[in-house]
Amino acid sequence: MEILGQPILWISLSGMLVGLLGSVLPGLPGVPLIFLSALLYAYYTSFEIVGGWVVAVLGVFAALAMVADFIGTSYGAKRFGASNWGMLGGAFGGVAGAAVGFLFLGIGSLFGLILGTIGGVFAGEYLRRQRHGEPEENEETPFSPNDWQRASRAAGGVLIGYAFSAVAQGILGVAAIIIFAVALFY
Repeated sequence: MEILGQPILWISLSGMLVGLLGSVLPGLPGVPLIFLSALLYAYYTSFEIVGGWVVAVLGVFAALAMVADFIGTSYGAKRFGASNWGMLGGAFGGVAGAAVGFLFLGIGSLFGLILGTIGGVFAGEYLRRQRHGEPEENEETPFSPNDWQRASRAAGGVLIGYAFSAVAQGILGVAAIIIFAVALFY
């Protein structure tokens, strides 16, 4: 088969493999990388082997994956009690965690992103409850065990939402690669 001898195919397939890993691991591009790899291959081969419709479908999959990521983590956090403070804290914590993990701690941006997001949601929720929460009747200390529980629950919701998002993105990533492979040979 002449197709299998093309270096651009192997480059595209390598990008798709990284994208498939990224569809279930945070910090890697995921399904959008699969789409870009297919687009690169289609463009390089003048859309003769992999046509415009296939690339368009993979583009829709990439958009759906990004929406699933946003909705999954947001819904998980909201469902488990996160407020806008928690969501904002999660966004800042994720960016800061990825940067710190990459630059300083040697744990990598992948784990820094996860830990930073969870820590950010926790911190945002805790601060919101300290500043705007309902005062407890017998509360004598500024740090109520109830505040810690509520903030922890919201941070745990991020993990559950991320798990939902990873499953959805994994399914979309596998489907995109299958569609690309079918387009190559049929």
